[in-house]
Amino acid sequence: MKHPHAVSLAKRLLDSHIRFHPTQPTMPTPNAEELSWAIEILSTHLDACMKQRVPPDLCEAVNEALDFALRHEKAYEPIPHALRWRSALVMLEEQDAD
Repeated sequence: MKHPHAVSLAKRLLDSHIRFHPTQPTMPTPNAEELSWAIEILSTHLDACMKQRVPPDLCEAVNEALDFALRHEKAYEPIPHALRWRSALVMLEEQDAD
């Protein structure tokens, strides 16, 4: 179950981004379905960051969520950048133990 504030924050961030950034030919305004998918993507990312206690880059997360939604991308697995390195270090430590 997602953190209750993740969905609310995702909605507010996307709303602010759409309101304050004029539409560009490369990034059209999302329709209702695309916006709901962007909210799902962004709230999942924010929830994962909150659970891992990793501070997210909100600007990048909003842009990626909109980009994924506008491309109708269905495969999205949010892995925070700092977490990637921590997992790599754990794998290296396990290999050294062998």
